[in-house]
Amino acid sequence: MKMYIETTDDGFSAQLKNFSDKIVNFTTILGLSDAEVQGVKKDATLFAYVMGGMYAYRSTALNYTAYKDLLRYGGDGTLGALPVAPTLPTPAPSVTAANVQARFSALVQKCMLSPNFTEAIGQDLGILGSNTPFNPQDGKPTFKIEFSSGGHPNLVWKKGKFQGVDIHKSLDGVNFTRLDKDFSPDFIDKTDLPDAGKSAVWYYKMIYLYKDEIVGNWSDVASVTVSG
Repeated sequence: MKMYIETTDDGFSAQLKNFSDKIVNFTTILGLSDAEVQGVKKDATLFAYVMGGMYAYRSTALNYTAYKDLLRYGGDGTLGALPVAPTLPTPAPSVTAANVQARFSALVQKCMLSPNFTEAIGQDLGILGSNTPFNPQDGKPTFKIEFSSGGHPNLVWKKGKFQGVDIHKSLDGVNFTRLDKDFSPDFIDKTDLPDAGKSAVWYYKMIYLYKDEIVGNWSDVASVTVSG
């Protein structure tokens, strides 16, 4: 059995939360102390909080950049109110120490070295690599939509072992047409935005590409409101 640590920040945060939520069920059988359990819970809480703050401030930064561009280069449209800085939840969690991943890896290894550790426990805690072989036909993309500095939709997707994605777009949520292919995340839709003072809803879906062929399942449809 091989230890598995998520490589992306979002994945690592989800892995930490899953582990910290479930480890209480195995504290005694794996020989862990209450301090170790509470420590990983605090790390998981702080990391999730910081990730949330990062995304909130990133969105504000993008909105400010778009506002600046409109202020400098915009047409006859009315300039709205200044973007509002995010308000993070309070109270903030207690600050732990740097290098959460090293502490987590050490705790995971201690769990796996316990004579009572089993593959079932490891799978439940989300700390074992999958033994399932890669099958492109099982692929289903997931993505979220942010805004680029110019106010265009930015489709944030994960490549994994696939070659890329085939992206389709709709203006009514029903009739989709192929927009483009993307081989390196992320993808910015540079289609002209609506005229100043107007808005529209754009819908997207995507499917994976593998060895130049469309494979797997379509993603769920996501939508975003764009403004001129």
